Amino acid sequence: MRGKHQIRVSDNRVVYDLTIVRNITIIRGDSATGKTTLLEMLDTYLRYGDDSGISVECDVPISVYLSDNRRGHWREQLSNAEGSIVFIEELNPFVNTKEFAEYISTSGSYYVLITRWSLKNLPYSVEEIYKLTEKGKYPGTRKIYNGLEHYYESDRAVAATALDKVITEDAKAGFEFYQVLCKNSELLCESAFGNSNIIKCMRTETEKVVLYIADGAAFGAYMDDCMSFLAFHRNAGSILWLPESFEFLILKAGIPEIPNLADILEHTFDYVDSENYITWERFYTSLLTEETRGTEKEYRKGKLGDYYKGFPVMHKILHIMPEKIRDLLE
Repeated sequence: MRGKHQIRVSDNRVVYDLTIVRNITIIRGDSATGKTTLLEMLDTYLRYGDDSGISVECDVPISVYLSDNRRGHWREQLSNAEGSIVFIEELNPFVNTKEFAEYISTSGSYYVLITRWSLKNLPYSVEEIYKLTEKGKYPGTRKIYNGLEHYYESDRAVAATALDKVITEDAKAGFEFYQVLCKNSELLCESAFGNSNIIKCMRTETEKVVLYIADGAAFGAYMDDCMSFLAFHRNAGSILWLPESFEFLILKAGIPEIPNLADILEHTFDYVDSENYITWERFYTSLLTEETRGTEKEYRKGKLGDYYKGFPVMHKILHIMPEKIRDLLE
């Protein structure tokens, strides 16, 4: 599956309006925020159709897997729902298993996981973690209108004016780039050797002002730990910056000349097939690798070529970064 899909669920009391753009979407929130009502409305509609008094509008099929589903093994049920947007309730323990993570990595469906917990086995984007919020009354009716709102603030304040060091999730090409950039700015740069290690670094660097850089495309499961830690140690002034991926920055800087690149970056959901790419980061890496192979701009994720360490390229990448991040790195 690919593309952007609008889902509208309503009855005579409430309207839910959701937009789904990636293969994994997380909806979080405490009790009484509407999550269970949404699932129950979808499930009731799927059982009884128009006789339920519920309306469901979407351009692709919808499926629901509740905790009381006992009609077979989850893999069998999800296989039967291929090509759908599948809503899964948080009380299903299989969503925390490696088997489930392996299954959806090549699935032709999109998955909306209703959960209060971080799912460490799944690589999901920080941009696709939401909460349900009441937007007010639906125009001309008494219906309550609900929509999605990002769970974490997208514009995280940057108060630091100087850094002690930079720590990247990456240990390969991205790390090499920041290492050269930091050397030019006389900054120390280290690798955390994986996104799960960022929080470990935070716990050992409480006396320093650190810029932590990780790929937002697959960092969703680690946001709770990191944001809670940074909030508790706010006086340290450290920063967590989550660009989509290092490859996205290269593409955004316009370094390789690729047909329709602007549209690809703006409407990535139309180009990424969920059966082929578990994250957008993998799509961007594949695109960059294929389009530069055999040229002076050839990109390898394992080792950064000298072309990307030259001043002109580093300058281009630096200047598509957020201004406050760029100021800290220059």
